[in-house]
Amino acid sequence: MTSRRHFIQQTAFAGAAFTMPGAFSFLMKDGEFFSYESPYLKLQLSKKQPSFSFFSTDSLGGRSFPVNLLLPDQGTFDQEYETAATTDSISYFPKGEKQHPIWTFSLQPRSMAIRTRYTGKDQPPLTISFSQRTNHCTVLGAMKEEKQITFPCVLHFPGMGTLRMYCSEPSMALFYDADRNVKDPFVRIALQAADAQHPDITYRFESATIYPDSKKIREDARFDGFRRNYINIFQVNPRIRALANNSASDACAFTLYLYTEMARHTPELVKGLRAMDLVRNSLDQYVAGMKAYGQVGYKGGAAWQSEYDSSDSAPSLIMSACYYILDTNDNEWAKQNYDTVKAWAAKMIATDTNKDGIIEYGYSGNSDSWDNQHFRRPANWWDTIGFGHDDAYSNALAYRACVLLAQVAKKLGKADDSLYFNTFAGKLKSNYYSTFYNPASGVLAGWKSEDGQLHDYYFTFVNSIAVCYDLVKKEDGRRIMQALLNKMKEVGYTDFRLGLPGNLISVADKDYAHHDPRWGYQKFQVYENGGATGCYVYYTIHALYLLGMRKEAEAILMPMLESYKAGSFEGNCPGSSMTKDWKTWTGECWGYEGFLVDNYLALLAVKDYTG
Repeated sequence: MTSRRHFIQQTAFAGAAFTMPGAFSFLMKDGEFFSYESPYLKLQLSKKQPSFSFFSTDSLGGRSFPVNLLLPDQGTFDQEYETAATTDSISYFPKGEKQHPIWTFSLQPRSMAIRTRYTGKDQPPLTISFSQRTNHCTVLGAMKEEKQITFPCVLHFPGMGTLRMYCSEPSMALFYDADRNVKDPFVRIALQAADAQHPDITYRFESATIYPDSKKIREDARFDGFRRNYINIFQVNPRIRALANNSASDACAFTLYLYTEMARHTPELVKGLRAMDLVRNSLDQYVAGMKAYGQVGYKGGAAWQSEYDSSDSAPSLIMSACYYILDTNDNEWAKQNYDTVKAWAAKMIATDTNKDGIIEYGYSGNSDSWDNQHFRRPANWWDTIGFGHDDAYSNALAYRACVLLAQVAKKLGKADDSLYFNTFAGKLKSNYYSTFYNPASGVLAGWKSEDGQLHDYYFTFVNSIAVCYDLVKKEDGRRIMQALLNKMKEVGYTDFRLGLPGNLISVADKDYAHHDPRWGYQKFQVYENGGATGCYVYYTIHALYLLGMRKEAEAILMPMLESYKAGSFEGNCPGSSMTKDWKTWTGECWGYEGFLVDNYLALLAVKDYTG
């Protein structure tokens, strides 16, 4: 088994070997390793067995290989091999039998083919274990079974590159697993060896960049982070077969619509696989009864501690289903699942107990109603802040969900349903501004509690999404967004490389749901209490573009693109156990996921820039 020290020595050798001139080449040291580099790939293979000891990629072809993506221990095979190498291939034979190789690796500057042939004896799979602490990679594809993903699919390394994966045998599946609750968190794939039923299999990996191309940015290096990271928001958890916070983290019902927003504008991931297929696969799990964070009954990594589903869960699922139906014209899926989506909507609308068109959360949202003795989660994604009763953010989603569902109902010939959902949406919209607008601040409050009080902390995401989803008049939207920008200047928030805070002034103790300083209680700029993040910034930038405030939009977007290029929203801060998904206004880390996909929706704002 490879020791950590030996692994470091291997990695050091790889770095030295690749400094020699030439586009690409094979090298050996002490007869132990084969090494290969091109502008797109940097690989090292053992001479003793078919396994990688160094693996890195740069889909932009810039020879940027800052880290080895592998875990040190890649396992060992229980037999000895002999090898034969050419300038572009390595073959592995059973010891003493050099006639038919079991595994052959053929390398080209932008691709790698791995061929396996059956020689009369079953062989173990070729397993590749990536270090999730080094890079939160994921595999994207259709999953009919847990940990089994069909070809073709995509292996994506945030900030580095993407490899499209193919297999010559359509019946083969890729083993795919991920776990962060172990000493060495991993993302693991395994290629099945040839057998008697499938005596000759070739797996092919091709370097790719997947993003909406535009002449306006094609030669502009400022958008390299956009190109490398555009599909970062898509991470499939192989154990639940659904899109999640990352490949080894929780699925959240209330974020599926964020992924769907991005999926609508994402080019084909690989021939035959669209980002919308990932959305459908996730919806299939929810339709089948899967519970996720935000829903009563979820007991995953972070159990949902509430008597009620979050107010934004149902709207998120409804929006995702409607976008899928309307954008793909998958009428068969629509007909099969319409009743379930309609039931989600009925349950959502039923929370409007006073019939004012505003959906309600089960907890009052009153100040001083939150305590750790009887800990409960509030109404939405911002689950440490005391959103309750009438929640402005969730109602913006509910409005959008009803508008979209009315369109779906009409498409399916259900005129009465279409009228019903349009009528509810109209009532919600007619009461939204008067319910949440705070004339004292000039912006929309976050929530109106059961006692009739507005709770306003200059929430950037609440006001922005209301503009994006057409819940305020354009002139009111401009005034609201300008008031937010003015408040940013007043409080001294100027470093947009960090993203944006969700709120611009500290949430009072009486309105904070999670009474722990680690999560922002009594600590402004920490986590959700004004912490800076890329999450939800898309809606602020998009709202500014919609209102013709282009200069203001790009004052936020362009610095964020610098951060995406630098990988500033993922991983740990040096010397800290905290991660970069949340920071103080001076850049101190307070995140915990290590990689939170919500940070990457802001890349969709480049569409506004190029449009």
